[in-house]
Amino acid sequence: MENTSEIRQLISEITSAVGYEGDFGDRIDNVDLILSKVDAASRNGVPADYLEFLATFGFGELDCALYVSDGPVRYTALADADAGIYAGLYVFAGDSCEVSYAFDTRSNWAIVELDAEIDEVEVVSEDFSSFILNKLAYVKDLIERRQAWSSTTSPKAN
Repeated sequence: MENTSEIRQLISEITSAVGYEGDFGDRIDNVDLILSKVDAASRNGVPADYLEFLATFGFGELDCALYVSDGPVRYTALADADAGIYAGLYVFAGDSCEVSYAFDTRSNWAIVELDAEIDEVEVVSEDFSSFILNKLAYVKDLIERRQAWSSTTSPKAN
């Protein structure tokens, strides 16, 4: 897995931040269990760095802006949607604002963003390592901005 030390550092900073309420960190390394909701025909090519991430760092909620699940689930099962443009998409992460991230098994397991309110699929990354590094950096930045805002809006003690 690329960027392991940076990923480890970002996760540490996120989970040790003031006000952290997530449940991230349970690890899973049983590939059959991780892929239990992926059709057998679609399992070829699952990103090794994704499996390594779950085994090394784990899954769960890091922040309201990022939740990593313990295995991909077919998007059409979650959204009760017709296959169409969603065929071959397996959700593995999301946020609390109805945005999901899925692997597109039709496109070499590229990572796509799905918004519950928009009927389109947008490729956001070609590989998991880059995706997770960018999302973790984004979450860390959000936390820092929240803390800065909170410190400027808190009432001062007399």
